[in-house]
Amino acid sequence: MRRLNDAVAQKYPGLLNADLVLSSLAIEKGLVTSEGAATYSYVPRTSLWLGLSLQANDGPVQLNDWIGGLGDLQEHFHDLDPVLEWIDGLYQALREKAEGTHCDAGVHDVVLDPMVAGLLAHEAIGHTCEADNVLSGSIAADWLGQPVAAEKVTLGDYGRRGPDGKSDLAIHVDDEGTPCRDVIIIENGVLKAFLHNKDTARQLEAEPTGNARAFAFGDEPLVRMRNTAIMPGPDRLGDMIAAVDRGYYLKRVSNGQADWTSEFMFGITCGYEIRNGKLGRAIRDTTVSGIAFDMLKTVTHVGDELQWMPGTWCGKKQLIPVCMGGPALKCRITLGGE
Repeated sequence: MRRLNDAVAQKYPGLLNADLVLSSLAIEKGLVTSEGAATYSYVPRTSLWLGLSLQANDGPVQLNDWIGGLGDLQEHFHDLDPVLEWIDGLYQALREKAEGTHCDAGVHDVVLDPMVAGLLAHEAIGHTCEADNVLSGSIAADWLGQPVAAEKVTLGDYGRRGPDGKSDLAIHVDDEGTPCRDVIIIENGVLKAFLHNKDTARQLEAEPTGNARAFAFGDEPLVRMRNTAIMPGPDRLGDMIAAVDRGYYLKRVSNGQADWTSEFMFGITCGYEIRNGKLGRAIRDTTVSGIAFDMLKTVTHVGDELQWMPGTWCGKKQLIPVCMGGPALKCRITLGGE
């Protein structure tokens, strides 16, 4: 951390501030139930968060990002050269943002980076389809078996380490002793299934899916997501950007929220104009919002690469590690403007 901090201070003397946060969490669980389950798991995650700020003509601008993955602290960051390249990329994006412009408010054609698509999958779809929320009034109850997205969209919640084996969260058995199985929530645009623990499965006459999770031994296992992602499709990012005449490429996202109608609002901290199929100026902070079950119907392109956000958490009643991801998406969405 000292080496990284010194390198940032020496290479980028014009920064107003630089924050480096190294975190490591290992969750070790032994579970024995009266129904005969006996399991043990050890799931470590390590992440490095970097926040930079720079003075622009109209005030300070900020940008942050994080890297890391599955594994203990000693398994990460042996070679600092890739970390320094990552820092350099974040600094260049911050410089572009400081010289950037505000986007135009309204509904636009956009390309969502996989990080933005991942948060959308978790917040606006995943929570809506957790069966305890369905029983409490989520709009998803009215859409089971109905189209809620474009035919190109398939979205699931996965145990183990996700469908590609590359997420930073590994869960094989949930905290009720149920083996985890993958759940395809949306398949080719149609809402197919919900996420269950044993109680919601009994009430809705379904099979438990292994989604009962608790953070500590004294916490109630709730219906929680694991590795939630939209599946990749056939389209390349460059072709998606080229298909936009006038719009935006939204690259980094801050926190967001959604309700049980699938209405969402997320902060966008990094993005670029798209003009005549080419990337233009960087944009300043803005927001995106909409109804997920409507917005997903506007998807015309699905990227060919699945990416996972490292070190993510979910705050439903109790904090718990999750992982979210997706490919890039081309769609229409509402931007907040200046």
